[in-house]
Amino acid sequence: MDHPQPVVFVLRETLLSRKPDPLAAFAMALATLLVVLISTASRVDFAGVDSWMRASREAVFVHHQYWRAWTSLFVHGDAKHLLSNVFLFFILGSFLTGYFGICRVLLWALVFGGFINLLVLPSLPLEVDLIGLSGVVFWMGGAWLILYFLIDRKRSLVQRSLRVMGIGLALFMPAEAFDPSISYESHLVGFLLGILAGLLYFSFERKKLRGAEVYEIVRTEDENSPDF
Repeated sequence: MDHPQPVVFVLRETLLSRKPDPLAAFAMALATLLVVLISTASRVDFAGVDSWMRASREAVFVHHQYWRAWTSLFVHGDAKHLLSNVFLFFILGSFLTGYFGICRVLLWALVFGGFINLLVLPSLPLEVDLIGLSGVVFWMGGAWLILYFLIDRKRSLVQRSLRVMGIGLALFMPAEAFDPSISYESHLVGFLLGILAGLLYFSFERKKLRGAEVYEIVRTEDENSPDF
């Protein structure tokens, strides 16, 4: 009598194996265009908007103009500052919105962006402005990297760890010497909060994310093959 061959379940697909939402890139292009337009309006001080968009510790915490923590996300010092932020904003945002929802990602990016500013401003001199989208960009980076690490289980822990570290270094390693005009603290806070947001999202949506996995049953002649 022939004995049945043992089987193993091999993970063939995860959520990230599939194509992202085709509308994601279009939505991020519109969001990026909006950032550019508002930032340009601030730079040329169209209708005096620049005076109430910038965030400083004095304006936010002394004069209680808390909205500035969010409006300052759209203010940039020059074209180089703007372009460096919107490039990664579009790339990382396209991945996140493509797999995890356009409205969800953009809403939480905006919410966390202002919250990052509220956390960083108390450490700055009273009248120093904190401007730019870099906190949001680093938040997106942290969220994407941790979600990739948790979801893409087709690869081993070592492979995923190396990919995450390599991509993280490639995206966020400073290409220039230390610049005192850059708020590295907002970069760090944004990145850490992005990781936290990714972990929270995964914990709440774990069943759905794992439910997207596709396994293949493989029969093997090796009776010592482990079962999953």
